[in-house]
Amino acid sequence: MIKNKVILGVNTYHADSSACLIINGNLIAAIEEERLNRIKHYAGFPAKAIKECLIIGNLKEDDITDIAFNTKPFSNFIPKGIYFLKNFSFGKNLAKKRFFKKKNINKIFNENLKLNKNVKFHFIEHHLAHIASAFYPSEFQDANGLSIDGSGDFVSFAYAECKNNKIVIKKKNYFPDSLGIFYHAMTQFLGYKNYGDEYKIMGLAAYGDPIYFKKILDNLFKNDEKIYHLNLEFFNHHKKEFRYIADENLLIDQIFNLKLEKLFSDEMKEKNFQKNFASSVQKVFEFFFEKIINSIKKLNYSKNIVYSGGCALNSTANKFLTDEKKFENIFINCAPGDNGGALGAAFVVASKYNLNLTNLKSPYLGKNFSKNQIEEILKIDYYKKKLSYDYLRSDDELFTSASKYIADGKVIGWFQGKMEFGPRALGNRSILADPRNPNMKDIINRKIKRRESFRPFAPSVLEEFQSEWFEGNFFSPYMSSLMTVKKDKREVIPAVTHFDNTARLQTVSREYNSKFSKLINAFYKLTNVPVLLNTSFNENEPIVFKPEEALDCILRTEIDAIFIDNFLIKKINN
Repeated sequence: MIKNKVILGVNTYHADSSACLIINGNLIAAIEEERLNRIKHYAGFPAKAIKECLIIGNLKEDDITDIAFNTKPFSNFIPKGIYFLKNFSFGKNLAKKRFFKKKNINKIFNENLKLNKNVKFHFIEHHLAHIASAFYPSEFQDANGLSIDGSGDFVSFAYAECKNNKIVIKKKNYFPDSLGIFYHAMTQFLGYKNYGDEYKIMGLAAYGDPIYFKKILDNLFKNDEKIYHLNLEFFNHHKKEFRYIADENLLIDQIFNLKLEKLFSDEMKEKNFQKNFASSVQKVFEFFFEKIINSIKKLNYSKNIVYSGGCALNSTANKFLTDEKKFENIFINCAPGDNGGALGAAFVVASKYNLNLTNLKSPYLGKNFSKNQIEEILKIDYYKKKLSYDYLRSDDELFTSASKYIADGKVIGWFQGKMEFGPRALGNRSILADPRNPNMKDIINRKIKRRESFRPFAPSVLEEFQSEWFEGNFFSPYMSSLMTVKKDKREVIPAVTHFDNTARLQTVSREYNSKFSKLINAFYKLTNVPVLLNTSFNENEPIVFKPEEALDCILRTEIDAIFIDNFLIKKINN
């Protein structure tokens, strides 16, 4: 009998720590630690995620045969070593501590898990893992591989040639030059201090004009032969003792310095400075992104491209890639950020063993809850006093009831099946509403999400109707790119049409999510609109993981009802 190959993929001591599990080539589970410990973008050891993956796989810790990490501490040693010698002291040094923590990951694992003595540890270079997380699920025979992020293993950009299950990195840009760090610095400058707030700038950018584009480009970047080269006079991240992703709670020092404030001291007094600055920052990012894409196209290596890394979450910039038709086929995976690095590392190891990789495209890789588990929670005294519930006997009744709630102007929570992996709610842990209601964006932002009013919401559209409602043919099951809402549809779905007439849409197919597809279809039969407003099921917290968190969310917000499996749940005073 052939022994099982059980590969645990891990992203740890980096933002969005996570774990995944592959058994004999089949991707069984993938979970971010933040969903379990409720700390957004948690960067520590993913102990709970690892245990949850093993529970889903019905395995014990000592069943693990291989552990794959999306980091290789001694990679890029020459440029890394030269940089450290020039810029860091050998006393109290945060970056050095982080380096040695990563170096001793196998020791940390043996201290936290009861592993068998024959387990093998594999260290996969950060950007190789990023590219692998997109290439293997794409099922392309060959592809250009692209990864752009803040920094990982001292690299901020990598280009690779991918063919026949092999990935060869051909070009890199090294820290401290980084488009991801540039965008993060500008996000901080506008007052958004939390790790991961860059998406707020993307949303705000649509309301402004890029009038500071040239000033940012001319001052914050050097004009030379490099694809991009930061002018470090305006930044702090390269300095001694700078703290960047320094601990489990992602406490990060101020990346920009006072020179940037002086540069824009006059403009900062202007009424629309924030909107125009956000628009300009986005334009600068897109300038370099287009430069990168055009340089890859000139190589003429493949008609396909796969794209990953944290910057692949910039759906506004991705519109250039998906609209311009520079490549015949484009694939961006469900978790382009560091969480997806766990997947990529595991895929590389599985490929080395010549395993037949399966189930790589589904993002629904998390926990599922049974009817009995849900009902036991609903019967807890605390919830019994505040919530009422009914069990809908058939799925048809479920879809009819939920779609009618939405069509009547209600906001519902939709908690179904296995939890999604990645940053987007893709129809299993979602808040849903009617996109036809012009006030719905403000209602949800104010009463439920409790966040900035300019933040947009995504449309989830049935695959067969996408081209009728949106310009562009990019298949977008993971909300990877913006598309323009067709002119005759903008007034029909104003709640999901952004200020610039774009939308970050999710293409919903029966293949990817049958249940969500059937719900949208039920709404379509009621309204003749095959689109739902979809946002993550949370309120200033990680996306809900278990039923209790969904119930707590309805109790503290103005969600009208939630559907957990076939249970319809409402507040008693409703």
